[in-house]
Amino acid sequence: MRPELSQEDESRAATAPESAGPRAVVCVPRLFEEQVRASPDAVAVVDRDGCVTYAELDAAADRLAGVLVERGAGAESVVAVQLPRGRELVTAVLAVLRSGAAYLPLDLALPAERRRYQLAAAGVALLIGPEGCAGVEGAEGVEVVDPAAGGPAGRSGRNPAVAVAPGDLAYVIFTSGSTGRPKPVAVTHDSLANHAVAIGAAFALTAADRVLQFAGPGFDVFGEEVFPTLLAGARVVVAPDPVPSPAELEECLHHERVTVANLPTPYWDQWVRDLDAEPRELPEALRLLVVGSDTGLTRTLAGWRGHSSVPVLNAYGLTETTITATLQAFTGESVPEGETLPIGRPLAGARAYLLDAELEPVPAGTPGELYLGGAVLARGYLGQPGLTADRFVPDPFGGTPGGRLYRTGDLAVLRADGALAFIGRADDQVKIRGQRVEPAEIGAALCTHPAVRQAHVRAVDDGADGKRLVAYVVTAGVAAEVESSQLRAHLAVRLPAAMVPACYVLLDELPLTANGKIDHRALPVPTAGDTTSGDTTPGAPQVVALTGLEEQIAAVWREVLRVGHVGPDDSFFEIGGHSLLLVQVQRKLSGALGRQVPGVALFAHPTVRKLAAHLRDDSGPAVGAPGDERAGERRSGQARLQQRRARQSAGGAR
Repeated sequence: MRPELSQEDESRAATAPESAGPRAVVCVPRLFEEQVRASPDAVAVVDRDGCVTYAELDAAADRLAGVLVERGAGAESVVAVQLPRGRELVTAVLAVLRSGAAYLPLDLALPAERRRYQLAAAGVALLIGPEGCAGVEGAEGVEVVDPAAGGPAGRSGRNPAVAVAPGDLAYVIFTSGSTGRPKPVAVTHDSLANHAVAIGAAFALTAADRVLQFAGPGFDVFGEEVFPTLLAGARVVVAPDPVPSPAELEECLHHERVTVANLPTPYWDQWVRDLDAEPRELPEALRLLVVGSDTGLTRTLAGWRGHSSVPVLNAYGLTETTITATLQAFTGESVPEGETLPIGRPLAGARAYLLDAELEPVPAGTPGELYLGGAVLARGYLGQPGLTADRFVPDPFGGTPGGRLYRTGDLAVLRADGALAFIGRADDQVKIRGQRVEPAEIGAALCTHPAVRQAHVRAVDDGADGKRLVAYVVTAGVAAEVESSQLRAHLAVRLPAAMVPACYVLLDELPLTANGKIDHRALPVPTAGDTTSGDTTPGAPQVVALTGLEEQIAAVWREVLRVGHVGPDDSFFEIGGHSLLLVQVQRKLSGALGRQVPGVALFAHPTVRKLAAHLRDDSGPAVGAPGDERAGERRSGQARLQQRRARQSAGGAR
């Protein structure tokens, strides 16, 4: 018998039943064609190179799909896409879906070795990308299709979307794996179409909307930003590269009149802190902010409410549940109790259960492991039936023959208001800057270094900046010597940047409990006072004299990275820095120097010495100088904000 939710009878299961709402019945390519016929001249995508209409996007995807079919693409085959964000990327994924094949997005920021592994594991024979694109070298049997090279138009002048079955493969995305290798998640057309239609309804998307495309191509959230938008006849607005600072993002939102933005929760937290430091009015067209990929905090929502009345949707989901499975809306001025934001109720087509270790429902208000079912489920892990059977278990509650539930590994509780609340993990998996990370995979990669005998990786709380990874390493012999910089370099060519620890602790042995497990309480936690550029190996750092400007930059880095020393040639990204921390660096450094430091300069010049040289050669206007238009806009925005708050405190109108 399927358990039903009841707050009066705690003997029944804590269950969030399947949401009512629209269900998709056809595939995304067919639904996109309907929008092309309905509004061919409407703008579909805006990027740094301009805009393309629905008709132009359709024609480009049609031509590329024809080429793919001629070269063997079809049902159950996988076509890799290695392109930066923009119209070409949107065109490529539409073309792959139209050909009947599944797309595998390759993140350009991934090490080449990891991309080659993904190509091999997914059985890729075709890759859409520029001729000679990096990362394909050494990948056997992969043919590159350059979308900019032209070529044949396909089997005919018009190549309608190939008919696909609901269970056909639509895309494959890799996630971190505890076995030491990333896992290929296989999502079907039925699940993708259900997601696109359900999200379009949940976000209330119409043809008048302009939706930000912020996620990198290797993240499944890219699909949530693109497909529901195109099926609604709305406009996809591609955010600038590299990751913009909040102020730069606001310029984009304002200039393109973006109405819906979908951002990683850690970025939202940085945005709120930036607004607290420099209050200003937000772009007026924004009507909805969606956040996800990490745990949302009530303090962030409270901070947001101090600057904006724009509603916030907290999205929860996993790659195995087709991006988003539950949503919680926050409107008005109220902020929920507790430290974390609830993750809400299931999306249309999804079902959620809280179960114990015996797969029995737990009473309402009692923590349990979250299991998800319904149309949101992926097929499983491509080519890994054993792992699929372990995580996708038979559904005893759904009543559908062959129905399954996905065991998320997340612990949750059903609140009195009927919303689910995330309370932690049942295993060691963590989120680092919104990315799923299995510490065991990092440890396995460390053990491939010839000087490493044992390794253990854990995440430690870094306060307001989230979690950071610390690697504990036992060398392969008494005489073995290894520097943490060597370990970082070893991992950097194998793992994504978010999975490379900045800090390494060398131990004689890993501490164990009486039952032979790692004793986490006995593991030392490095602090800024005892680390040197993220390195706890013996020996004092070499002190190099810094110029005045270099010392100003180094001081900001030390504060943001929480390290005791920064050398002139230390790379920001190799000593613990990442794109979200650059938001803080940009704000603090701009304040210290009295002029704006563009975010792109921080990416392009990642060492103290290089950044100082660039800033000396590019001495722009000081903050507040007559030539600084952005400073004028900020002063104007701050003045309007102060006036608005004065009217509100006096009980006046908006």
